[in-house]
Amino acid sequence: MALVLSSDYITPTELTGYVREALSDLPQNAFGLSAYLPDVETDDIDFRVTTGGGGLARVAKYRAWDTESPISGRRGVDRLSGEIPPISEKRRLSEYDRLKMRKLDAGIVDAILNDAVDLAKGIHARVEVARGEALSDGKVTIAENGLTIEADFGRKATHTQTAATKWNVEGSNPIDDLLAWQQIYVATNGVRPGATLTSQSVQSSLMRNSAIRAMTLPTGSTQQIVTIDAINALFQSFGLPALSIYEAQVEGDDGNAKSIINPAKVLFLPPSDRKLGETLWGVTAEALDSDYGIDSTDAPGVVVGSYSDKDPVGLWTKASAIALPVPANTNLTLAATVL
Repeated sequence: MALVLSSDYITPTELTGYVREALSDLPQNAFGLSAYLPDVETDDIDFRVTTGGGGLARVAKYRAWDTESPISGRRGVDRLSGEIPPISEKRRLSEYDRLKMRKLDAGIVDAILNDAVDLAKGIHARVEVARGEALSDGKVTIAENGLTIEADFGRKATHTQTAATKWNVEGSNPIDDLLAWQQIYVATNGVRPGATLTSQSVQSSLMRNSAIRAMTLPTGSTQQIVTIDAINALFQSFGLPALSIYEAQVEGDDGNAKSIINPAKVLFLPPSDRKLGETLWGVTAEALDSDYGIDSTDAPGVVVGSYSDKDPVGLWTKASAIALPVPANTNLTLAATVL
């Protein structure tokens, strides 16, 4: 299939500008993980990060007068590098549909614009899935369309936990679990987590958990459920960050809804003054193609073009990007399976 870039209905520059403006105007709604791994444009297709630094402060030592300064050890760090992989999709405006619109150039343009935004949203959704993996697992694994990579950012094994007694089982004590995991987090990072990210399923289990009810309801109460405000007040009293619900879903390969983050998990995420990492958006080959007409300052990010083919005659819309979440300070996350 030989596709030829076409500007008969709209130029790649116009199409890319329209898509980027449309995406910026969309409400963030469920896709909110960019708050922890914000978008950063880079004029590159490679990433290089240092992991293992930060954490607790080293302690210097006093010395006697007129003695040599002691030699400080260097904190162990790992340098991780790799390629930012490409992601693209295209969609065809069929020969039949084009003929139906043959007297309505505006209709063809609208169809191209709608397809372009839809394709770009799909790319952003895939990147959000990768963000969810990075936060939950400390690594991003890609195995699709002939690409197989695992970007492992070296999160400590102790930052992946499982509740000894699941929170929806009688006898569990979520507060004890969270305090123990927070202690691990503080021992690594020197600060408490800034957020507890979880699902409605976990929150509902907390609202009905016997240990939580005993801590929040008056003695002898027969109430079977506690409020979210009561849970967050209890968390605050123990020095734990309040619950934040994240339930974004995407359409899986089987057509069914798929959660971006496992709804059986709880995640500790960093306070706002600690940088976890970023989501790198590189420069595609399309953005460097002079026929696209993309200015070098606008090259990173999603770019979109309209194409044509002749056998059979049809129009195609293709969106392309190079993107990868890179949580360099991955130990600022901790994930626990609780259901």
